Amino acid sequence: MRTVQPAIMIGSYGWDEDRLPRDEFQLRTAELHRLMDANGWQAMLIHGDAREHRALAYYTNFVPRLRWAMALVPRTGEPRLLVSMSARDVPWMKLMTFIADVRTGWDWAGGFESWLATLPPDGPARIGTLGFDEIAATLHGAVERSLGNRFTLHDAQKLLPTERPLRPREISLMSDAAAMVQEAAGAMAAAWRGGAGAEAASLAGERAARAMAAQDVRTLVSLDGGRSLVPFQANFSARPDPFVGYLAVKQAGFWAELFVTAATRPGALHERALAGLAAAHAAFAPGVEGGAVFAASCAALGTTALHPVLGQSVGRRVGLSLDEGGALTRDSRHKIALGSVYALHVGAVEAGGGALASAMVAVGPRGVRVLCRSDDV
Repeated sequence: MRTVQPAIMIGSYGWDEDRLPRDEFQLRTAELHRLMDANGWQAMLIHGDAREHRALAYYTNFVPRLRWAMALVPRTGEPRLLVSMSARDVPWMKLMTFIADVRTGWDWAGGFESWLATLPPDGPARIGTLGFDEIAATLHGAVERSLGNRFTLHDAQKLLPTERPLRPREISLMSDAAAMVQEAAGAMAAAWRGGAGAEAASLAGERAARAMAAQDVRTLVSLDGGRSLVPFQANFSARPDPFVGYLAVKQAGFWAELFVTAATRPGALHERALAGLAAAHAAFAPGVEGGAVFAASCAALGTTALHPVLGQSVGRRVGLSLDEGGALTRDSRHKIALGSVYALHVGAVEAGGGALASAMVAVGPRGVRVLCRSDDV
């Protein structure tokens, strides 16, 4: 879901070694080593920024609060991390990662040059890249100018699995994020029921998430009774009925999200959206194709149109990114896999307004477990 990115991240940033111990990152780094060996690469460069940092967070646990960061993971030797913050911030940035060598991002010579000097001089080094599809053109140019013709870059993303099963420790962290978004969404709905306007209610949900030290919060809200959702407009006079909003929070690098609908009186559209969500949940199981979940959900909606804000999808995988792939669309042949977490979203819309219902579910060996759901707020 595309929303406005906050200018400053103020939540709790750190590495909880009890929840994600060092051996977790040894397993992840071993995956990179196998990739380097198979392709003759001397190292990997992993980029992430404040907006999208899935690969960087996965391999280093580092989540950029501002601008960008880049990790250098050599085949032999210790990894290095450059962060685009001043030198005085580096000691605090070190608390977020197991990497000991953390430097300011403007120290190209200290960060990369000393490592490149160890490479054989008889040809350019081959370096794999991750996250470079999201890199700013100016930063990409700076990397190329700094390292010159001593290396060639090779996209590694297409060689990695498109879907990884989440380990129990990762599911546990996602459960925490889901509990946080559930509570914040409840605060949003409660504020509206208490008389607040749509945008004031949205801010109440964001404030609740910030009070719980969320690393990031994204919101959308409807000002036209649920027909469309928009970013913050500072329009505090609008109080449409029903209230429809969207809230996403990030905790320990993992995302959770919910759509919320609240009204003074029960509405037929909301009931249809809830029925569609229940049908999607009932059809959702390991090995089931995404198209089957979509069909079950839309059948429950009857002749009511699927809400356009959903982009003709009733869900997708969520994790270190709000969109991990696996969209549940009409033509999806993607199969639900064990060890994954999905956000399920179903909405109905007609000329008079719209409504949305959602839930997050984890797929485990004992079945599908609900982490949070919008009708509980």
